[in-house]
Amino acid sequence: MPNSRKSKKRCLLTDSGIRKLNDALSQAYPDGCSDTQLAIISGVYRGTIKKIRSGDKPVTYSRLDAVFSSLDLDLEECDYKNSEETSKSIKPKNPQVSLPDAFGNQPVEKLETIKGALLKLNYSVQEPLFQDAVTQLKPAGAFLIHGKPDYGQRWLVNRLTYQVPYHTNAWRQSIYLKPHRKNIQYLWEDLARKVNSDPSPQAIAEGLYQYWQTQTVILALHDVDLIAGGGLQQFLEQLWQPLVKLVKAAPTPEYSYRLLLFLVDNKNSKCKWNQKIPLATQLNPSQAQILDLQELEPFNQEMIKTWAGVQSSIFSTLWTGSESLEQVMGEIVLRDNQPISVLRDICQCFELDWYMDIEAKLAL
Repeated sequence: MPNSRKSKKRCLLTDSGIRKLNDALSQAYPDGCSDTQLAIISGVYRGTIKKIRSGDKPVTYSRLDAVFSSLDLDLEECDYKNSEETSKSIKPKNPQVSLPDAFGNQPVEKLETIKGALLKLNYSVQEPLFQDAVTQLKPAGAFLIHGKPDYGQRWLVNRLTYQVPYHTNAWRQSIYLKPHRKNIQYLWEDLARKVNSDPSPQAIAEGLYQYWQTQTVILALHDVDLIAGGGLQQFLEQLWQPLVKLVKAAPTPEYSYRLLLFLVDNKNSKCKWNQKIPLATQLNPSQAQILDLQELEPFNQEMIKTWAGVQSSIFSTLWTGSESLEQVMGEIVLRDNQPISVLRDICQCFELDWYMDIEAKLAL
């Protein structure tokens, strides 16, 4: 069975790797880029960013790769070196005390309360459809999540994974397509690194199949709008569809593991998809189709006020505003109804940072 030892191994940037990173940052951000900014861009914690930029403390390969990828850089062998150091976690003497940690992260209890409430906000069309699909489309299913930029596509992907059987121990991987790496061969190479296989669709499918035999497998292909059309068709025909056939023909495993694919479109480019790509708006377990979870929409006042009212008991000990929670939430949507903007402003009401406290910690 393939393993993810490469992504988990601890590495240090070499001098050339540090220069490469700094040169890219200088070009992209002439006025400078702080650790916090780079953390938001890459989705990597600030503390880890500080270690990467200093070059004197090891971090996992996957974190290095995430930072380089966020700057459209390829992490090459000459950019890093292995380290035998292991990090030691320091447990608090009193785990019941909810205080900010040394990196300024929010108290765990408060953060989990707000996050739990946000998981119940909007997307009331997409979630029930997905729940039905996970129940009926055994063991494999593919889903299109699409909408305008910053409509919460990635947030929704991660929300939906909570509905998947055995999601806690699932093998979850994200692939981020980039304008300069949208050739299908780059996609094969990225996936091959994930499963530790040769960069061919057949070898990758076999690697994914091996993972699925012992755990749920969830893949998220982000910015799929970059290969809408021929490239996406090639990915589906050469990798996904053969993999689904392989899984469906396998003996029934002891547990109901799932094989799921999220196609994440951040530019609402569904109109570019050619007719050979199978899209469906309704469940049909007998056909290998991609289920369109319906275009994401902006938030509205009625929805968010209702949500705030339902969550009022949860927020009662956290809300310190002089106005009612429902009133403030309504004003937020009136000012900007773009989902990510609304989520960000809600977090600010409770002295949280959406990007650092929630988005940066998403698994996919």
